[in-house]
Amino acid sequence: MTSGNDEEFLRLRAEESLAQSVVGLTGRLRGVYTALLLAGRQRWRLSVYRTQPAPTGRCDALLIGPGGVFALAVVDELPDDDQVRRLRAQAEQLFAGVSIGPNRNEFVRETVELVFVLPPGRRAGGDGRFVVVTDATVRTLMGRRSVMPARLAGDLAEHTAQRHRDYRPIARIAPAQPPAETDGLLEVETLHTDHLAGALAKPFPTWLAFLDPAQLALVTRNHNGPARIVGPAGSGKTVLALHRMAHRARRSTGPLLFTTLVKNLPPCQESAFARLLPDAAGRAEFTNLHAWAQAFLTERGIPMRMELKRADTAFNLAWGRVGRSGPLAEISPALPYWREEVDRVIKGRGLACDDAGFTAYAEVDRRGRRVSLRTGQRRHVWELYQAYEAYRTEWGCFDGNDVITAALDELRARPLRQPYAMVVVDEMQDMTVQSVRLVHALTGDEPNSLLFVGDRQQQIYAGGWRFVDAEVNIVGRSEKLTKNYRNRREVLRLAASLPGARPVEDLDTSERQSLDLTDAALPDGYAGRQYCTRAELHGHIRRQLDNIVAQGISLSDTAIITITNAEAEAVLRRLRHWGIAAQELVEYRCADTDSGVKVGTVYRAKGLDFRAVIHPFVEPAPPGTDAERERQDLIMRQQFVAVTRARDYVWLGIVRG
Repeated sequence: MTSGNDEEFLRLRAEESLAQSVVGLTGRLRGVYTALLLAGRQRWRLSVYRTQPAPTGRCDALLIGPGGVFALAVVDELPDDDQVRRLRAQAEQLFAGVSIGPNRNEFVRETVELVFVLPPGRRAGGDGRFVVVTDATVRTLMGRRSVMPARLAGDLAEHTAQRHRDYRPIARIAPAQPPAETDGLLEVETLHTDHLAGALAKPFPTWLAFLDPAQLALVTRNHNGPARIVGPAGSGKTVLALHRMAHRARRSTGPLLFTTLVKNLPPCQESAFARLLPDAAGRAEFTNLHAWAQAFLTERGIPMRMELKRADTAFNLAWGRVGRSGPLAEISPALPYWREEVDRVIKGRGLACDDAGFTAYAEVDRRGRRVSLRTGQRRHVWELYQAYEAYRTEWGCFDGNDVITAALDELRARPLRQPYAMVVVDEMQDMTVQSVRLVHALTGDEPNSLLFVGDRQQQIYAGGWRFVDAEVNIVGRSEKLTKNYRNRREVLRLAASLPGARPVEDLDTSERQSLDLTDAALPDGYAGRQYCTRAELHGHIRRQLDNIVAQGISLSDTAIITITNAEAEAVLRRLRHWGIAAQELVEYRCADTDSGVKVGTVYRAKGLDFRAVIHPFVEPAPPGTDAERERQDLIMRQQFVAVTRARDYVWLGIVRG
């Protein structure tokens, strides 16, 4: 505990350091900088422009620490938009091309926060473009959650002071403890992988401030319409999308939307974005697309609640009436195949249940479906669709496609009063055509406002589409990542050996998408594959959990990912029997309060990652028909997706027989 005398001594030392380095300090400026020096001590570095106040168009001071980089302007009133833009441009330019991050990564200069310090009594806050504090609250900047290690922040501050002599580093008022690690990052060639490995144990804190140069170039790339980012599992697509979203937030005032089909992925990305840009949290909405559509319709006085179980029952009745004993059953007796045909090919394209709709369906290129259907056979599918719609309409229930189409129709009739400044669509490969049309309707073709992120190789739903099917043009605006930052080499090696890792064709460019072992950023790791019987499976899972703990990996950062809900429920029951804490993936929010082994299907795990993954997998029977081959292709891609969720440790238990 520091006594009053000690505090006074430190305050005098701070004022003395400032007087030795800076010319023209007023009493107010001295008070602001002294407060920062007292609060920052060893973990934060302050550099002040050599004359105060700084010349027009330059920030007065730079504050660098674990919570980020802040460019400070001590003012009496907020400047106009032109002045704000000039100050931001100058602040970002100070950090251009700084390569001191892990694995030769560069500091993301767009993450510099522009901070205006107003006199006491003014309202603090911010909307993502800049932060507003007062003389009395300026210390709160140091309460930001960490986005980089303190050592890395120190290196960044030293590097900045060497590059820009106009900003004078102010001596810290308490001596820093000597670092325990080796020489600084600026001179050392060999410790980047160690920093990268440490970062991946908790991935977001480092990627919030440093990116691979190939990624960094895409953060600010200008797109004059909708764009997309593709790349294999673990290539940092979502991280890059969040940085682009933050970049857009700092240069606009409209709302932001991050959406996908996965229910529990948006809360995890919301948590990451809140660390990346805390002051834009009120402008940014993170939700799955069906939830957004339902909320939008309710706001417009058109409440439509999805009732998926009743919709399933309606389809089962329709299948029993016109499908089970008809020609469709001869092609494939599996009801799910035809449910996917209706959901993904027909309703997913917004085809109305009338003659015009059938005419369109008869000509549709059923991308991604192995079974070839002649016009007469498609007529039988249409009869199944009509029967389903008759039951559903009679019961007054809605499926997911109904909600998406209704929202699209309403949006086209009455556009949003305030358009989104940016919409990010994650896991785009599992969207339907109507879903793509809906997000496009939110932004239109405005520059830098719509970004799709995904990987066709990780598609786990039936069917396929091209952007042209949704009347969306991305020609010349498709970016590709290749390097894997998530999976250690052995994990990646196992994933690349699986049938689901076969290269797939990008329907929009005819390029092949696949994993590449040569682009693995991290060495080592553990990957095991074992064949067993159903009776042996749970014993193997228990031993793997013990092995994971022995490796020093927390069970809270471990997931057991299954293909079906029934398999997940069986694992949960067994974990509870063993007295092992567990959490269903559907409840997982990437929050500090989440605990226990995470258990759920691959549908819930998409887009997430864990230090350790256990994937029990029941090997399907050899396919005999095209429909069965298509089903097996989907299941094997699900296996591939499950395995690629692992960062350090993965075990694949394959049940035969």
